[in-house]
Amino acid sequence: MKRRLEDRGTFFGSQRQLFNGRPEASAQGQQLKRLKVEDALSYLDQVKLQFGNQPQVYNDFLDIMKEFKSQSIDTLGVISRVSQLFRGHPDLIVGFNTFLPPGYKIEVQNPVAG
Repeated sequence: MKRRLEDRGTFFGSQRQLFNGRPEASAQGQQLKRLKVEDALSYLDQVKLQFGNQPQVYNDFLDIMKEFKSQSIDTLGVISRVSQLFRGHPDLIVGFNTFLPPGYKIEVQNPVAG
């Protein structure tokens, strides 16, 4: 199933809602205010590029954002599902932290060499 361009906009709208109602630390708050639609679209492009041969992963990500926007899941639910969806892709997980509100961060676990 191919997603429409409007679906991409859902992501940024959802992320903006992540920030609502949370006190912002000054340094982090300034960073959040500088986020632009282009930042979200660039991140979506990274996801699409990374999973070019697995379009369902990209679609699942958009679905997670839609569920958040509709308040079916909360911030911790988003973090859990995104972490699981992007497992093995630490660059995407770390990149997603950019859009999380103050006080939330996804920690990437380094695999233990064996």
